[in-house]
Amino acid sequence: MGARSAAKAHWAAGLIVIATAIAQVALARSLPLAADETYYWEWSRHPAWGYYDQGPMVAWWIRASTAVLGDGPLGIRAGIILAAAITHVLIYLLALHVGTPQVALRALVLSIVTPLSFAGGFIATYDPLVVLFWTGAMLAGMRALASGRMAWWIVLGLLCGLGLLSKHSMALFGLCMAVALLHAEWRRWFRRPELWLAAIVAIAVFLPNALWQSRHGWMTFRHLFLLTAGDNHTMARRLGEYVGSQAGLLTPLLFLGFVAAVIFAMRRGWNPGQAQIWYLFAMSGPVLVFFALLATKSKVQANWAVTGWLPVPILYALWLEDARRSRKSGRGLAMFDGAAVALCCTLTLLIVAPGLRSALGLRLPPRWDQSNKLYGGPEIARAAERAKKMMEAEGAGPVVLAAATYDTASRMAYYMPGKPHVACIFAGTRMNSYVLWNREAHLVAGSNAVIVDGCGPKDPCLPPFSKIFRRVIYTPPPVLVFRRGVYRQPVDRLYVYRCYGYRPNRAVEQPKGG
Repeated sequence: MGARSAAKAHWAAGLIVIATAIAQVALARSLPLAADETYYWEWSRHPAWGYYDQGPMVAWWIRASTAVLGDGPLGIRAGIILAAAITHVLIYLLALHVGTPQVALRALVLSIVTPLSFAGGFIATYDPLVVLFWTGAMLAGMRALASGRMAWWIVLGLLCGLGLLSKHSMALFGLCMAVALLHAEWRRWFRRPELWLAAIVAIAVFLPNALWQSRHGWMTFRHLFLLTAGDNHTMARRLGEYVGSQAGLLTPLLFLGFVAAVIFAMRRGWNPGQAQIWYLFAMSGPVLVFFALLATKSKVQANWAVTGWLPVPILYALWLEDARRSRKSGRGLAMFDGAAVALCCTLTLLIVAPGLRSALGLRLPPRWDQSNKLYGGPEIARAAERAKKMMEAEGAGPVVLAAATYDTASRMAYYMPGKPHVACIFAGTRMNSYVLWNREAHLVAGSNAVIVDGCGPKDPCLPPFSKIFRRVIYTPPPVLVFRRGVYRQPVDRLYVYRCYGYRPNRAVEQPKGG
């Protein structure tokens, strides 16, 4: 490809990245915050070196973006959109190392159009951040191996450390790098100091979080072990759910193509002179296999393996290019690719534009529609505020706001007037980061509280509020969350309780995983 064609590809890549960011900004401004986003916003109100669930990077990221743009939905999500845009640029640069600008441009498009990437590129969670640092580390590692320069090894260690501060699954990068260095062209690096210096830099960057963990009972690591404990489902069901979730995030046809590309890279990359392809395989295959093995003993959430798919669009583009050049099944692969990309774009559009689904008469069962998790915060806040004013009018004095789960507690904290501190009552419910700052809500013996919960008054799963309050009164009607124009029935239902006379009860207030 000539210099002019390469320049056109670079300009096209830049325009694609900018257009994607603009579309994500529009979505970020128009859609309410998911419960997890309000939870991480709560983290940002309590800056620290660690939290119960994961590392601190997402809290710092949100803190920085809200300092500039305020704590509206765009302010919370803007930093994540920036991280996604940088990730796309890094994917393009990484692809240029192993292929032509045309291959890199195709890889860039494929890395953007999946539901996993496009919809996940503006939701404020820690996954886009570990994706950013993993991609940066892949590029730094490639340049370190190609040039041997010490500076690139230091950058590699720095990015790995920052990734560990984002999400502890970044530790798998070490495994991937070890697999990459098994290639005959790179085995010598096991005996050189640069590799071990990079590891020392990564550990040094992560050290403050490790020290925080040591002072807080290693709570995050205990949480991770709890998440990966076994369950009562069969191995076949767990593996099926793992494969199905990955196919859903990537869309089915593209998932099949991506798997074929990983196999192609494993076979081709081990050959002499193909070390770069082996490197990209090593940054993918071990992660996907690790979580497949984990699925044999415990449930694997759909987003856990996200880093394993990062280099695969590049491998897929190389696989198609190889087929085109060799003219082996080239026409059939081209037809498959066209169908896969068309289906992927269509499904992504239907996910981010639910109004289009309604116009076409396509209706998912509400429990299958993950976008429903974005809705309900304002409704919860209005109902809790009404109950709070009712109790204050009764002369109940200061009223504490509370919930038994982190998602409801954080939505109340974000959406209620004044953004108050909210208590999370651990009455047989799962431990979360509220354990670190519950005292700020001032729930003390004798306090009165408004509690919002997802269980109705006759539901056997309702936490035993009556055992820790002198009197508990259900306050009808239930909080119904609707998505007008998308679903006729409510997509969520919550209940408000007026609770009087808090009586701390250690026998009852025992969190799961505590």
